[in-house]
Amino acid sequence: MERVITVATFNEPVPAEALKDRFCKTGLHAEVMDESSAQAFFFMSRDPRAHMRVRVPEEELETAKEMIRLWEPEGVMSQSVRCPQCGSSRIEYPQFSRRILGSAFFGLLSAAHLFPREYYCEDCHFTWPDKVPLEVDRDALNWPRDSKVP
Repeated sequence: MERVITVATFNEPVPAEALKDRFCKTGLHAEVMDESSAQAFFFMSRDPRAHMRVRVPEEELETAKEMIRLWEPEGVMSQSVRCPQCGSSRIEYPQFSRRILGSAFFGLLSAAHLFPREYYCEDCHFTWPDKVPLEVDRDALNWPRDSKVP
């Protein structure tokens, strides 16, 4: 059985299909996997993110990465989801493993807002929140400042 590896992740199908087609034209065996139904079922996510995955066979991974580096100036990856730490586009959202059924338990906890949903980089293992919380302006005693009171 051939193992396929994610090489790029997108929020929309059009740029994912364009990258797959470009890989196929160069002789690579690429495919696009839509993970939106899995996110909806296992992780109770109504708003899928990073769900369009461009995958290649494991033995073609390094060639695909090199092609992406060469195509980068053309904007091929401009709509991809990227890790803020290492720049990789091998991202999972939410950060739970897809390999075990027990992850559905954590998906339930995150749907109940008891556990935060975060992006996860498969290359450097960095996690980051979907939305950065706004910092509240605080006084010297760490009380929130009220903008209405002088």
